[in-house]
Amino acid sequence: MSPLVLILFGLVAATGAAIATGLLGRGSTPEEKFAAKLAGIEDHAMSLAEIELSKPVSERLIKPARDRILALMVARLPASRQQQIRAQIQGAGHPYNITVSGVVTAKFIAAVVAGMLGALLVLGLMHAGFPLVLLLAGPPVLGWMLPDRWLKQKAGGRRSQVEDSIPDAIDLLTICLDAGLSFDAAMQRIAEKVEGPLHEELLAMLSDIRYGRPRAEALLAMAERLEVEDMTAFVNAVVQSQKLGVALGDTVRIQATEIRRRRRQAAEEKAAQASLKMLFPMIGCIFPTLFIVLMGPVAILLLTRK
Repeated sequence: MSPLVLILFGLVAATGAAIATGLLGRGSTPEEKFAAKLAGIEDHAMSLAEIELSKPVSERLIKPARDRILALMVARLPASRQQQIRAQIQGAGHPYNITVSGVVTAKFIAAVVAGMLGALLVLGLMHAGFPLVLLLAGPPVLGWMLPDRWLKQKAGGRRSQVEDSIPDAIDLLTICLDAGLSFDAAMQRIAEKVEGPLHEELLAMLSDIRYGRPRAEALLAMAERLEVEDMTAFVNAVVQSQKLGVALGDTVRIQATEIRRRRRQAAEEKAAQASLKMLFPMIGCIFPTLFIVLMGPVAILLLTRK
């Protein structure tokens, strides 16, 4: 057989194989594709239903109902009250990442627990003649106010920590500016050195500046979050000096001196109030003991003579 014939036979065989492969491996019809897609959707829906049913009852029923009730309670609060709670949370430094709904939940739970304790107390004092109405109404009111008191206490402690850290931080800022650092670089160095709430607020302020917020707005926002008199005065002086073109080093140095002076005056004022504050413990605790020691023997002698 000649080579030309062999080549022709090879071409015919290759063509036949290609045709057979195309017929055997041809794609599905549109109806088959649609049916396969529906089957996949049904399988996916079944898998989602199985996943949902595999969750515990608390996540499927209790948690959605609780979230719905909390959303309804928060929606019923006035906007001013919601803003007040947000301000309290912000002043406290967002402890435990609590939100407005979390505060409302804590107030509700505290009121219920306090009401139950008050009811138990009333049952114990049923025949004692106490004003039972006050015992029934007082504990829930106190429990409702307890989370607000906790937030105020956290905010006060945080504010005290910031007040203690501000003088040293501003002195360090003065040194950094005198060494030739820019204001942002100096604030970054201070944020690395200080600890506590001031460290967190400085990092938040620097992040705002880094993301494009004007420096004056970032500083004023930090002062508003902290609500500390020394920090507010310092920020106002820095913003005003930037607007007027005054050197920041001189402004910061003056503010550091002024903060030290105010701190010294506050210490002198507290020292002057110490004697007055000591008067009440002395009258209530020390003087009665002295009277007993001094007048006790005289009273015994008078009683024995009779």
